[in-house]
Amino acid sequence: MTIAIHKPRRRFAPAILFAILPIISLAYQITAKTSANQLAHARFDLAWLAAAARMPSVRLLVALEIAAFAAWMTVLAEMPLSAAFPLSAVSYVLIIAASAVVFHEPISGLQVVGSLAILLGVLLIGRGAKTVELAASEADA
Repeated sequence: MTIAIHKPRRRFAPAILFAILPIISLAYQITAKTSANQLAHARFDLAWLAAAARMPSVRLLVALEIAAFAAWMTVLAEMPLSAAFPLSAVSYVLIIAASAVVFHEPISGLQVVGSLAILLGVLLIGRGAKTVELAASEADA
């Protein structure tokens, strides 16, 4: 018995990837760092876990993780993994910038160069994916 799965086309999947996922990832990392700073004084044991579970920021982390999962599943349902995953690297650049702005962490020149390389890589991979998709659609026509 074969089960056919209808795959509806959703035009908003790339918008989710570019907008929602990096923002969720950024919010998650900022919240995680804030939570870790609040728990830094405590020894890691069951009391630490209980204290973490009571923190609103840790509950927010769980909600953000669930939101990221739902958004990522939507994106993967509509885009090839080879195109979607590299685009998620934009989050790394946002997190480096936010670490400087929110937590006043220093950023080195190498981190700036690396961030630019990530953005260039995402651009190149994105263009390559469009070329492959265009060639595939022309072959189907």
